[in-house]
Amino acid sequence: MPADGAGEGAGDPTAGGSAAGAWTWWNRARYTLYAPVYDLALARLPLFARGRRRSIELAALRPGETVVLVAAGTGLDLAYLPDGVHVIATDLTPAMARRCAGRAARLAKAGRQLDVRTEIMNAQRLALPDASVDCVVLHLALAVVPDPVAAIREAARVLRPGGRVAVFDKFLPDGQEASLARRGADLVARVAATTLNRRLAPLLDAAGLVETRREPVGFGGTFVVARAERRRAG
Repeated sequence: MPADGAGEGAGDPTAGGSAAGAWTWWNRARYTLYAPVYDLALARLPLFARGRRRSIELAALRPGETVVLVAAGTGLDLAYLPDGVHVIATDLTPAMARRCAGRAARLAKAGRQLDVRTEIMNAQRLALPDASVDCVVLHLALAVVPDPVAAIREAARVLRPGGRVAVFDKFLPDGQEASLARRGADLVARVAATTLNRRLAPLLDAAGLVETRREPVGFGGTFVVARAERRRAG
């Protein structure tokens, strides 16, 4: 398998009998189980709060813009978004989407001015029109989806010209091969939640996105935040 995951999930990612379809089913099943305890596991970890906050800072969202949260989970990103934006929070798992909607309602009661709608969507096939949003947020998503190339291409497809993608995730450094120990750890990590050995630059290149910023945020640079932009026509 290519280290950047470019060979995974070719074809329909939900087709019955396909490896990617089975992995998509497993993602929905396990995150349904994780939903009740997800916030307890992740909300209080400084690394994840720092990564989400910094990624959204780099996105530089403005009032009136539309942002898509891909694999939004329980909506932990919502707290870091500026007031006045329109939010489409998508997730594969209905249990996660319900918790995200609940968090959006609580934020609204607390006075936050966020226009949030939640949708059940597969990151690899977003049910959104071409060139319809200003920003796509991919937090802890590209290392989880069966076909990250399909996911990043979908992000690029729905962006308006000049739109941007905000990424927070774990990646193998570009140009570096995974060690034997890391490959072994990846076998375990994939079953529980995520893969460790995808590279960011090849994924962005596959989608025609231009990386404009990247910063390490934890674990010796394994976790990074990045901003990439859709090329303007002409």
